[in-house]
Amino acid sequence: MANSVSPVVSVTRRDAVLSELRSAILEGRLKAGDRIREVQMSKELGVSRPTLREALYQLIHEGLLIQEVYKGITVAGIDAAAIEDIAVVRVALETIAAESIAKNSDPSGRAALVRAWESYDAAAAADDSELESEAHVELHKTIWMESGNSMLCRMWPIVAPSINLALITDQAARHDAERRRRMHRELVDVIVTGPRRAIKSTVRDHIMTSACELVDILRQREAGAASP
Repeated sequence: MANSVSPVVSVTRRDAVLSELRSAILEGRLKAGDRIREVQMSKELGVSRPTLREALYQLIHEGLLIQEVYKGITVAGIDAAAIEDIAVVRVALETIAAESIAKNSDPSGRAALVRAWESYDAAAAADDSELESEAHVELHKTIWMESGNSMLCRMWPIVAPSINLALITDQAARHDAERRRRMHRELVDVIVTGPRRAIKSTVRDHIMTSACELVDILRQREAGAASP
């Protein structure tokens, strides 16, 4: 069986291992449910097991891997119901965050959002799946954190792993960076420049449209896999 990961350039840098594992998940070389076998993977990567473990623990924290008693570490998966649940929660909370940024007389939140958008747009244009994924999460994190709402700021670390997994699943399911760039430009534009009355519908459409389309993609794949 072909290796699912490739040796990293530096055997001492945890970031290099993280980068390779994230890319393997994004590109489907590591699939949902795959078990991570430390001995084999450390050999494939060309790193020590302690270095590998540091990266694995970070990916568990990010929601991309799952550690279960007696089962070890596996690649996280997400089903249609979970995607829909995450989307519903995001619509409610990101609408509050977006409206808070828009109405704040202090422009620093909107400026931070524009910077996050520019970073995301550049990453998506560069056709670097890992860089785009990180910038994507950071963009939505900025919406939450720049809202000025203390509850949303405290909640972000709790919901971030689920949101991260949903966003990565969406990115891996369809390779359409231009579509993602357009949708995020529209979202940021309405928060920064208005009209404010359009924020609620724009946030809802941004999140729910992607979620519904992703659910359809996953269900079609499941139906295809089940066909004889």
